[in-house]
Amino acid sequence: MSTSRPVIDAQAAPTGGELHLWRFSLDDVPATVATLSADERARAARYRFPIDARRYIAGRAAVRRVLGSYAGCAAGALTFVTNEQGKPALAAATARSLWFNLAHSAHQAVLVVGAHELLGVDVELVRPGFADDEIAERFFAPSEVHQLRALALADQQDAFFRCWTRKEAYIKARGGGLHIPLDSFTVAFRPGDEPGLTAVVDQPEESREWTVRDVSNAVPGAVAALAVRARSDGLEVPVVFDLHG
Repeated sequence: MSTSRPVIDAQAAPTGGELHLWRFSLDDVPATVATLSADERARAARYRFPIDARRYIAGRAAVRRVLGSYAGCAAGALTFVTNEQGKPALAAATARSLWFNLAHSAHQAVLVVGAHELLGVDVELVRPGFADDEIAERFFAPSEVHQLRALALADQQDAFFRCWTRKEAYIKARGGGLHIPLDSFTVAFRPGDEPGLTAVVDQPEESREWTVRDVSNAVPGAVAALAVRARSDGLEVPVVFDLHG
């Protein structure tokens, strides 16, 4: 991956197989309420804790700022639509073949932008001891649980988060939310495995149409992955950008 710090108001949009990954801290970028829609402001007001409201506003403002730079319009002029599960997308009038997905864990956020509609990203700050809980047994497919528990204890924590983020990235790309059970598909996550979607229940050909990439090296202290419905030979290495205040 390459990293640069572009001029935010003059950014060329990704085309073809390009993927742009923006990383930023929700505590460092401006929480610009003025650029948000009435619906976004109303949602921000429903947060119980100020820090959560502030981070939500910062995230939405950052999305608008980046997408506005691609679309060549003011951040506040962008309009969004959502699917039945709440996944946002640019309205047709401003889309310009721009698709995106935002993820955050505490303050750390990543935003992926590309020309493919089915695009998702996930990030998780590593929490020691988390893999020791029974979360994998509750949510992962049986074969994934078996692979995870067969690893040395020292390897299970990172493997758990690799599995989790890759599965979440796929679900977010599909836009299915909780309607897609985590155990209805499998991903590759063991040390040395090439990241990928390995199987989808009742859809034997589906895994061939998807690319899963580990982008953890773009987010220190975290594990991150993206998923896109496109063949890997048609995708370029994601370019990583830093978003600052």
